[in-house]
Amino acid sequence: MRGSPETGHFKMGGRLMRFLLLAAFFALSAAMVQDERTRFFPRRLEYVDVMPPREKVWLFVLAGQSNMAGRGVVEPNDTVPHPRIFSVTPDKRWVVAKEPLQQYQPALTGLGPGLAFARALIEELDDNIYIGLIPCAVGGSSVGNWLSDSLYNGVRLKSNFTDKLLWAKEYGTVKGIIWHQGEADATAAKLPRYKDDLTLLFDYFRGVAANDDLPIIAGELGIFPGVEKNRQEYMILNDILLEVSREDTDIALVRSFGLKAKDDNVHFDSRSQRIMGRRYASAWLSLNHNINK
Repeated sequence: MRGSPETGHFKMGGRLMRFLLLAAFFALSAAMVQDERTRFFPRRLEYVDVMPPREKVWLFVLAGQSNMAGRGVVEPNDTVPHPRIFSVTPDKRWVVAKEPLQQYQPALTGLGPGLAFARALIEELDDNIYIGLIPCAVGGSSVGNWLSDSLYNGVRLKSNFTDKLLWAKEYGTVKGIIWHQGEADATAAKLPRYKDDLTLLFDYFRGVAANDDLPIIAGELGIFPGVEKNRQEYMILNDILLEVSREDTDIALVRSFGLKAKDDNVHFDSRSQRIMGRRYASAWLSLNHNINK
């Protein structure tokens, strides 16, 4: 016996209700994840009304892809300001530095190593020295994207770097580039060109800074315990970074040993980002024995 029209409508209504409930559940779950990511984000920017004298401001560019841009969870201490650490916004304004520093991918951005780097470094500097951070990292970008100045995730990478650095140089002295990138180039097709392309890009960075000996601190890709995907390619790329640092006495390599990944097995977790930041500071200091000059 066939079911009545009322029974058919009931079944269709039940399926629709289950679909709507599932859709609501996934939407709520996504919102909760987003809320957790942004829970401790600063609610407002603190603009710097008057910058210190130019000779007292040391500038550092934070460049690369997502592990420099930051995908860690921001915690309350990451937003505690330091009165002598500033950052540049995408529209070129100085603000008191708070994580997240990078604002080019607002739906993804999180804790990076930048503020931890500046906090560790400023403890070693004279009390009248200020640090200006210039965030330029864009997640997923390859060295080829940077060299070609292609529009990547809404940013022309080389043009943006140049624009921000030339503007910031009016307010301070460029003291270094902090670089973490390579995941996008850790492929069989791209690895053979990586060393030459990276060297070209670093030469370009130094040209914009007008300093052929500008210190560049590069970070290794994370080789995480139990994560086999891309392990061999990451190890090869890290070896290339080591070669580049050995051939240029003004480049230092920061190791990623002992660090942990987020659940995605690609990005450093929050604790590891802070450790990398401190390692970047130590590496920069190792290249600059006569600090405060």
